[in-house]
Amino acid sequence: MFAVLARVPHAAGWSLLGVLVLLWPAAVSGTPADTELKFSLTIPYALLGDLAWQPRADEGPAEFVDGTCRRLRIESSRLELRDDKLYLVSRGEARLGVSLFGFCIKPINWQGDVDVLLEPYIDAEWQLRFRLGSTELRDAQGKPATLLNLIGGLIRPFINRRAELFGFDLGAPREQIAELLSKVVEPGDQAELQSVLASLRLGRPRVDRRGVLVEAQLTLPEGFADGLLPPGQADAAGLAGTELTQLQLERLDAFIVAVVKLLGGEITDPVLRQQLLALLLESRYRLVDILTDYGPFEEEPVRSLFVSDWERLRKLLLAVDPGTITYARLLRYATFLNAGDTLLALDAALPQLALWISRDGLRTALHELAPAGAEPSLDYGYAVDPALRELFGLPPEPPPVPPEELIEESDAIDCEETYEIDCEPPANEVPPTPGDEADMPDTPDNSALHLPFWARLLDLLVPTAESATAVPDRVTELQRALGRRLPRRDDLTNYTVQIAELLQAIGQQELATGSLDEAHNSVFLNLLPATALVESCWRQFKRTDGKTAYLVSSAGAVGMMQVNLRVWRGLYDVERLKWEVAYNARAGAQILLRYLEGPGLDVAKQTGNPDYLAWASYAVYNAGPAGAKRFLRKSGGLKPGPAERKLLSHYQGFADGGSADLEHCVVTQPAETAPAS
Repeated sequence: MFAVLARVPHAAGWSLLGVLVLLWPAAVSGTPADTELKFSLTIPYALLGDLAWQPRADEGPAEFVDGTCRRLRIESSRLELRDDKLYLVSRGEARLGVSLFGFCIKPINWQGDVDVLLEPYIDAEWQLRFRLGSTELRDAQGKPATLLNLIGGLIRPFINRRAELFGFDLGAPREQIAELLSKVVEPGDQAELQSVLASLRLGRPRVDRRGVLVEAQLTLPEGFADGLLPPGQADAAGLAGTELTQLQLERLDAFIVAVVKLLGGEITDPVLRQQLLALLLESRYRLVDILTDYGPFEEEPVRSLFVSDWERLRKLLLAVDPGTITYARLLRYATFLNAGDTLLALDAALPQLALWISRDGLRTALHELAPAGAEPSLDYGYAVDPALRELFGLPPEPPPVPPEELIEESDAIDCEETYEIDCEPPANEVPPTPGDEADMPDTPDNSALHLPFWARLLDLLVPTAESATAVPDRVTELQRALGRRLPRRDDLTNYTVQIAELLQAIGQQELATGSLDEAHNSVFLNLLPATALVESCWRQFKRTDGKTAYLVSSAGAVGMMQVNLRVWRGLYDVERLKWEVAYNARAGAQILLRYLEGPGLDVAKQTGNPDYLAWASYAVYNAGPAGAKRFLRKSGGLKPGPAERKLLSHYQGFADGGSADLEHCVVTQPAETAPAS
């Protein structure tokens, strides 16, 4: 697969996948007194593009002419890796003969490729350079042209001049190490730090499918680590245990957000952009698991999350087609990855400093990625981030409902606060009669509530085109009608109808602006109310100490759709998620639709079973992008958990024309009409 590297740097379809990989750096014992810090620097082949030559649109081939009998024309050149050796392959043509009295006697004409072996070395100025090895000519059919050594001799000086002009600076890692260590060394120990930095040395470079690899080694003398101080972190002063873990996780999340925003503005490949956003979400789901202690964890969970995110980020960056970005940006990508590897190597040698999760450490790595003059923020907050919303393709935020228009009613059914909300009414209360509308107050301009109950449900399950056109106004009306109220026993039927209409209206609106195939529309419209029923039994609020409070799980998920605040921070207004049922429902619908269009459909296609679409989509909604296949056995069969089984029951109930029973949090089917006598 990697026997031949595609053309560098502008060839269409070429990918950096596999050029850089994480070589886990580790500190090993050198002598009993010293610690040897080893790590790898990797230079992707795309960054060696100056060795090769591809004519631009306004350029012609490169030509060398010496009289009438010595002519060389190079149309293009490229790098190829074969048998763990790197070659510069140039395509061109040559004419070589003996010039006599203005004539060219017995000229030799050649057209084809010339392969020149490149042997990497590092000079005294830490520049990666290349010597020329053996030369081989091939004709237009690719066969060796062994009798044309004279032409090879003509070509080598031309290529050698290009090689002599090329140099790739390897000094950046030394500067990064100096910057990091200078922040943790006492002012009086700067001389010792310079001695440590002077010990940094580079090994002999080698080539493989990832690029040119250079082993680096740094000697930390005995006692050096004992005198180091943790990086200055005012926000971490006095923190320990859970509080310190939370700070580290929030700092890491802020770092990933900054990287996603920087790369998201440059990467044009829609698949890679989706992978970038999935990386952020999966990292946040794991963050929530750590904070809620959904272990056990095999190793230190915060560091494990950082390493996992780093590896995924590396693979994603290396999948970027270098033809879609500038050489300068490609250089920054490689420098950024090498900075991260250097950071991890220092952390492996000096774990007591936690350099990798310090502000200084993360800023050092981020500085290599950001454009000159940019200062990406590492602050952690919950304010809506318009740039992040734009990257996720979220529509503009709907206008909020003024607080004075929100209805808050007392004397409502209490809900116990659990991870999966169970809202059984007290056993001594008489449930309302489904068809009794005597105590059902109409909401403003809500003519639908004057219809019989079965007719309203039918209208919800089979929406008309006219109702779809009124979605935005109707959602606002329903938000105002629902407000912050909890359903009373005598209002449960009315509340059920309003929530059903709200979910249906929002679902139709999201479908109208999304890209889901119409064949799957019914899946989404039935999955949305089923998900809300599993998550909250269609309730946004609960009664706590006589006051209305929003539903919140132990993991920080709020409201009817149980949208997790940490996972979706910056993408949605957290206060509106808590207090506006329509806003919460819309956010949940957008998230669910994104997962259905992505991981849900992927599972259905991979398994060849369209029935898995709803299951997989909810599994992602419940556990993050990595949860799409968690209920699938290796054989392709199902191993659903309680949440998936409950979801499927609700989903099938709605698909069969059922309606929600909020007394027992289930879906019931309408009773068959008795035959006329």
